Amino acid sequence: MIQAINLKIAYMKNPIGIDEKNPVLTWKCRDAIKQSAYEIEYNVQSFGAECRETKIIRANTDIMEFRFEDNFKSRDIVSCRIRLTNENGIQGEWSEYATFEMGLLEKSDWKATFIMGDYDHEKNPKMRYPVDYFRKKFTLSGKVKHARLYMTACGLYETYLNGEKVGDQVFAPGATAFQKRAHYQVYDVTEMFSQKTNSWTIELADGFYASKTGVFGKAKTYGHEPKVMGQLEIVYEDGTVEDVCTDKKFEWSNDGPIRLADMKDGEIVDYSCTPSYSGNARTTQYDGILCASNNVPVREQERFANPTIIKCPDGHTVLDFHQNIAGYVETTLCGANGKKCQMVFGEKLDENGNFTYKNISWEGEYDTCHFQTADIICDSNKHVYKSKFTVMGFRYVLLLEWPEEIKPENFTAIAVYSDMDTSFEFASSDNMLNQIVKNTFWSVKGNFLDVPTDCPTRERAGWTGDAQLFFNTGNYMMDQRSFFHKWLQDVVDSQKENGLIYNINPSNPNNPQILEWLSVEGGAGWGDALIMIPYYYWKRYGDDSLMKKFWEPMKKCFEFYKGRMGKRNLLSLLYPPRTKFDKYLCACGRDFGEWTEPEDCAPSQYKMMIPMAEEATAYLSYDAALMSEMAMYIKENDLADEYKKIAEKTKEAYNYYFVKDGKIETNRMCKFVRPCGLKLVDDKVRSVLLSQIVKLNRERDYKIGTGFLTTPFVFECLSEAGESDDAYRMLVNPELGWVQQINNGATTVWENWTDDASLNHYSKGACCQWIFDTVCGIKLSEQKNHFIIKPHLVSDLDEIEMSYDSVYGKVVSGWKRVDGSVRYHIVIPANTEAEVTLPGEETRVLCAGKYDL
Repeated sequence: MIQAINLKIAYMKNPIGIDEKNPVLTWKCRDAIKQSAYEIEYNVQSFGAECRETKIIRANTDIMEFRFEDNFKSRDIVSCRIRLTNENGIQGEWSEYATFEMGLLEKSDWKATFIMGDYDHEKNPKMRYPVDYFRKKFTLSGKVKHARLYMTACGLYETYLNGEKVGDQVFAPGATAFQKRAHYQVYDVTEMFSQKTNSWTIELADGFYASKTGVFGKAKTYGHEPKVMGQLEIVYEDGTVEDVCTDKKFEWSNDGPIRLADMKDGEIVDYSCTPSYSGNARTTQYDGILCASNNVPVREQERFANPTIIKCPDGHTVLDFHQNIAGYVETTLCGANGKKCQMVFGEKLDENGNFTYKNISWEGEYDTCHFQTADIICDSNKHVYKSKFTVMGFRYVLLLEWPEEIKPENFTAIAVYSDMDTSFEFASSDNMLNQIVKNTFWSVKGNFLDVPTDCPTRERAGWTGDAQLFFNTGNYMMDQRSFFHKWLQDVVDSQKENGLIYNINPSNPNNPQILEWLSVEGGAGWGDALIMIPYYYWKRYGDDSLMKKFWEPMKKCFEFYKGRMGKRNLLSLLYPPRTKFDKYLCACGRDFGEWTEPEDCAPSQYKMMIPMAEEATAYLSYDAALMSEMAMYIKENDLADEYKKIAEKTKEAYNYYFVKDGKIETNRMCKFVRPCGLKLVDDKVRSVLLSQIVKLNRERDYKIGTGFLTTPFVFECLSEAGESDDAYRMLVNPELGWVQQINNGATTVWENWTDDASLNHYSKGACCQWIFDTVCGIKLSEQKNHFIIKPHLVSDLDEIEMSYDSVYGKVVSGWKRVDGSVRYHIVIPANTEAEVTLPGEETRVLCAGKYDL
């Protein structure tokens, strides 16, 4: 019987506190060939009241989404369910209910005020302060029927009612462009009042707002005065409403146990300290926008207990959790009063087998700086410690001056990341291939904590280049729709008036202009993520919402890159020579170019200081083509024509200067891959370039020859050239690349091809896109409810299979060799169809069902 499953509102499960007045409801269909109609019933109730109206919506369509048109009000609670009709006109059972709740949609809904510690904070980033502790005691005036707590901060907060933590979210309110907006959370606290007199406490730390952040770790990026605001709304059984709000009457002190809490440096905790609440809070204000994040929360996820205890050659004790993660450690300990001990977190052991974080620290080793460290001062009592306001990137933990016998059962590592649904399963007959996919997935988990960071250690920065080149891989692995809606708002909030998009977002609002001019801000392949990600999102999910929401900022972004066209600067006056194509060449500005190529391919690093005309012109042409297609879809036809012309002219210039009919005078593989990956050459030249990629790959003995920007394309290029076996040999080459990393103990993907930098960078895991959509053969068509399944055989593989839980349902494609033949297993989800092309066979169109071919 047909049924709707996996109902989501604004791409989330039963969210509390969203502020989209017309959110979208999506679902998946099961137990049918096709959905021919839907019926949606939903009830709306006001805060603490009974249902005020019920609506039923019917439509004869196979579309599995519905946008509410009610313009809901603050605090509205909506419950909805769906009943579907199949291809034979038979109606199924009702789905389970999904619910959502609106947040505070109007500024006037906020009665609370921001509060902060009652002392003057210095702007000097070197001056750091303990965590602020706030308390309010209040008495209930009746039996509680319904209660909500609305919280936000510039900083990080944890809040408690009667000593019990509110909610299971960590690192609230998350990371954002605080110069523009701050996010609030909403918690159902109805069941948290067990007594008439109650205590509400709040702990406030620097968090993403004022901790060290970015490449060079400067503190107080967004401000120097952490502040918090909370509004507790209680509805009693008799219908009366009481508000308990943060104000200057809140008790305050900063003499509690957490003496320092920095997102990068770590924490200092003194258990002999107890907050006295001897003062009162100071009221303050925040001038930005207060809104919901409309994103999945950050939560504690996998737990790794019983680590291996290593006695290092230098005499130190190290815990090995056998998985590189972002998170923290929970431990039980008891030490004499005043006894100080330390946990220091890192990713590797050095060549001598001793703990090091030299690969991730700008400042030096653990004995010269305080980075990723938890200092604990004991008080003779037993405690369970885990970090509250810092996150570490680590596999290994160095224990210094530990106060008691070190037992593995006393330590558990906890992974922390945004709570996105996992949307894939993968298995193959090659354990190394399985580990490449696993390592990539763990790098996603380690770097998707409210923003897509490059690494969870040294920088923890939302690099745009990493996000755009990995987008089509990561969205096989997790449902990242709400995540990228939120993060692209951060990107747009930081955009300059001239259209420039910073390479890192949320960006530092206090960058000196001279540093921006000298830097590579807005580099090609980085800042234009604002153009590429909405386009990829549209193609991946059949969803135009990002494109429509950010169309105006996208146009500004393109104008910035267009403004580089035809210009040179002092560093590019003689390179390349001027011709009639010069006005369509991008030879000004600075770009990272093909970042982190193998050492035998890469040019000298100083060249980052000169314009990267090849890369910049390529991306301008590519961006223009994407903008033209999107403008045509949005029906801005004149603009579409303008963008199309720019795409064509810059493509001509690119071919003249850099391709020369395929006769490229270099052995850098990226120079052959880029024009193919970005569709910048005609079929004849493309064929020449593909053959050159095959030739270069074989000359390099199948060792990876690409860097940051072209690794996502190189495998597909080899398959297109008919050499999937060659692509596979490159992927599993033990001398250089992913398997080399695995053979050296990697459990995540490295930043460089060597282990001298971060060991948890997801970007080069983009190789998995080829595994999924070419070897397994699953691709989404541009048509709605439609797949293209076209697996490629690889000689060195006996078996492979992937399932992808798409927006339409779970699609499966796999193959295995049995008795000299190849058997294919394909599952097409309900309400979809697929064009299936098996090797050596004609394309066939199959409807929903399971097939063994």
